[in-house]
Amino acid sequence: MRKYALPALSQLHTFEAVSRRMSFTAAADELCLTQSAVSRQIKALEAALGRPLFLRKHRAIELTPEGRQLFDAVRRGLDEIGRCVTELRATGDAPQITVAASVAFSYYWLMPRLVRFSERHPDIDLRVLATDQAVDLTRDEADVAVLYGEGAWEGVESRKLFAEKVYPVCSPTYLRGHPELRRPADLLDQTLLHLDGGGNIWGAVDWQVWLALQGVTGQPVRRGIRLNSYPMVVQGAEVGRGVALGWSYITDEMLESGQLVCPLDLPLETRHSYYIGALQDKVTQPEIAAFLQWMMEECKPGEAFA
Repeated sequence: MRKYALPALSQLHTFEAVSRRMSFTAAADELCLTQSAVSRQIKALEAALGRPLFLRKHRAIELTPEGRQLFDAVRRGLDEIGRCVTELRATGDAPQITVAASVAFSYYWLMPRLVRFSERHPDIDLRVLATDQAVDLTRDEADVAVLYGEGAWEGVESRKLFAEKVYPVCSPTYLRGHPELRRPADLLDQTLLHLDGGGNIWGAVDWQVWLALQGVTGQPVRRGIRLNSYPMVVQGAEVGRGVALGWSYITDEMLESGQLVCPLDLPLETRHSYYIGALQDKVTQPEIAAFLQWMMEECKPGEAFA
């Protein structure tokens, strides 16, 4: 006979993610499952308990009183398990840290540079969490995070990496085929590559915003191409499918190499920037301090994190 009459732990794990995100879609992305799989697990859990855990509303969900009661219990249990696992891992031979960053930041900026960190600190086991969703450092989702905003997060010590600059980019071939592209208003007659989604890491900058800030009114003449991944947007620009918005920390090097060109030298600098941060009570841990120091040196050689 089982000591604990519990539902499947996979169902409880899924329930916790849905309750925390208040979204089946966001939970599915976090757990790398399909939305239908998440829905089936929640329905199975509700059937096992004999009561509903969520109120399904139009484009929204809400915990029932029973759901809130279960969420509090599951969260406490998973937090305790997480702390125990962290302590056990800490007793191993290799210190481990998890670094969270957006998919684009991880792919284009972080990964090409990580070999230098590994060469300097071969004893540190580094895990990269690439996500376009908000990361909560207080819930041990990551030890270090690349944060986007104005620089102030409660309980987090952060240091500015670089400002956000956005400008149009396209392939050299595309620009040669469109010599009429000389001023911002000419973009209305181009194929524009749009990023759909992007979580909370792209601020509010899209083609509509960029064009408006350049004084351009009116609607595009051509039908654009919408993609839900920024690496796909960049790839589309590289192969000449249209004009994309380039974020300088990603596309500056592509301009230097000639992979992309900037048809209009009109960078938009927003009030937001990119920061590297960790919880204030963790920044002195040797492996975290080493990574923070390395990140600052990659952006500003010789500068310490303090």
